[in-house]
Amino acid sequence: MAKETVKKVPYMSMGSDLFNLLVGGDKGVMGLPYGAILNLAGDKSSGKSFLKNEIIAANYHANHGDPDKFAWFSDDCESGDTFNTEALYGVNIRPIDSDGYLRLGSKKVQDSATVEDMDAHVSLFLEHLDKLDNDAVGIYAIDSLDGLSDAAKEAMEGARLGQLKTGNEVKDKGDYGMQIPKFLSQNFFRPKHKKLEDAHCSLIIVSQIRDKIDSMGYGQKWDVSCGKALEFYSHTRIFLQTIAKLGVDGRPITKSDDLVTGAYVKATTFKSKTPRPYRTIYYTVYFNYGIDNIGSNLDFLFDLRGKDGKFVEGSDSIKWVEGHDLNKDTLAKWLTDVGVMDEVKAANKAKGGNYQVSMKFQQEWLAERFKTDPALQEKYIAFFGRQYTRDELIRMCESDPKMNAELTRRVIAKWEAREDSIPVRPSKYGGGRFATPAPQPAEPAPLAAAPAADGESWQAPNEEAEETPDSGA
Repeated sequence: MAKETVKKVPYMSMGSDLFNLLVGGDKGVMGLPYGAILNLAGDKSSGKSFLKNEIIAANYHANHGDPDKFAWFSDDCESGDTFNTEALYGVNIRPIDSDGYLRLGSKKVQDSATVEDMDAHVSLFLEHLDKLDNDAVGIYAIDSLDGLSDAAKEAMEGARLGQLKTGNEVKDKGDYGMQIPKFLSQNFFRPKHKKLEDAHCSLIIVSQIRDKIDSMGYGQKWDVSCGKALEFYSHTRIFLQTIAKLGVDGRPITKSDDLVTGAYVKATTFKSKTPRPYRTIYYTVYFNYGIDNIGSNLDFLFDLRGKDGKFVEGSDSIKWVEGHDLNKDTLAKWLTDVGVMDEVKAANKAKGGNYQVSMKFQQEWLAERFKTDPALQEKYIAFFGRQYTRDELIRMCESDPKMNAELTRRVIAKWEAREDSIPVRPSKYGGGRFATPAPQPAEPAPLAAAPAADGESWQAPNEEAEETPDSGA
């Protein structure tokens, strides 16, 4: 029995706020519509399989692990997915039994070896998904399309082996590499894409890239195999590029023998059936954790990293709560206003300093004074705002869901402000959605107080009127 039409299209989370914005492609849209075909391409070891697993895990947890609401199948055509997803995400994405089989609905199957296998497995998965709840969604992942052969090639391989065993000359007609692209175009994508859409089943296809011999020094210098059908039927195509390998401190490694724990990755939509194609994000991923959503959000919101992945100057002192600018003049005036500048000058003179007190000394003096004078520290925070390191903010967001939701809200606001800054010409025919520039989003409200240091939940102003941004799951 076919599923009834659901008016509201559900959206698949990408496992990261920045990725959800990247593929959403319009104001207020987070994630990719279920039923879309997503192609992940990129350099070797750029995290394509990692991202595929991240997406499945994010949607598994978004649906609370309910097998009647969410189903998935990860088809490891290259036999290269060795990630311990149980440890990483709390779900075994590829549960293989003792006989080496995977469960696809009520059937036991092995990973696809040919495009014909894959086609049958996708059909079987759609049948299974149709038996679940009416609002159930699914993900079928192919990793990678390049790892598949086809029935004709398998037959030719058997024929060659037979010729060799009988002592005959080994030869075959060959197919000039056209059988797989032909099958994908005529027998797979054409009949399947509408069925996937109707079933709210997303198809994630991982692709390896190959150099273009005829690129002539300009244009895209790489391509993916398996013909043009993938390019035509994909809703979104993402190219991943590793910018830097990261060490244990989250910084790019500087020596070849440094321990590599993660990567700083650039992701670009080189095709998107949305009003916002060709967008780019940068994010961090750690091999023992996955995509660092909070860390990547902080990097984007406060511009903490350069495009080379290195932290910029001042990235270890982040102002979460707005306050006056902190510089030599404003600090000296504040010390005078609160009546402690004479004490600072006396302490500086006692240490052999001159009449001009450096900002560094002023901050060092304050740090010691705060230990015994918490009232002065509160005045300082109220005026300048509290300064945090990146690691401190990550830990605070991890322990405080409200603060983490506020971080997501600010990231979305900055992304939309950047989109709204793009000049928009009046419509040629009058009216229409692009007739006038979109209204600027409201600036984040000034916060009355810094996050509590004693573990209390952080409170945003006018909290009852705010809504937590949709995760796109």
